[in-house]
Parts: sequence; C-alpha cells; structure tokens
Amino acid sequence: MARIARALECDIHLVPFHDERGCGYCLRFLREAPDVRDLSTSARMEELERWLLANRSVPEELFYSRIEALVGRRISPHELDDPDLLIQRAQRPGRPYDWDDW
Repeated sequence: MARIARALECDIHLVPFHDERGCGYCLRFLREAPDVRDLSTSARMEELERWLLANRSVPEELFYSRIEALVGRRISPHELDDPDLLIQRAQRPGRPYDWDDW
C-alpha cells in the first residue's frame, strides 16, 4: 500500500510543508537565527511565544535547541504543556544554579 504524504501548514509562514522536511522558511531562519544574547527581552519573548503557540514546523532537535536558547536553560518536555508558564519563567532574570539549590 502506498504511503500518502501528508502536508501540514506552517502557522508562522502560512505555507504547506511535509512532515519529514519541515517549513523551509523556519529552517532558514534557524540556520541564520540571531544570537539570543543580542535580542531584547521583549523580542526574545515574542519569538518564544511564536514557537510555542504555533504547530511544530521544524524537526524536534532544532525546535528544542531554539526554545532552550530563548529560555536560557535546558527545558523538560513537560514544560511545553503549559506555554504561558514557560514564557513567564523565561522572563525572570537568569541565575546560575548550584547543586545546593536542589
């Protein structure tokens, strides 16, 4: 039985893409993405919100890598269940954690 390729649409760029490849525009953005250290807090939060609220349009490893860069720390997959809380936590000033904090 032939496999039917399912096309999805990128919520950000409003173009169709295929599951295995992802949105070409999103992939190009991630290849040339600005360093998050050069972004203002509001620009970081806007981009973070866009990635979290749109249908996933890039491979998982690229998605997680950019989200973690925007948040400023590694994230757990369960944190994606509550995008509002993740955005709120990402706005807090960063702080280096010690093992003593646990």
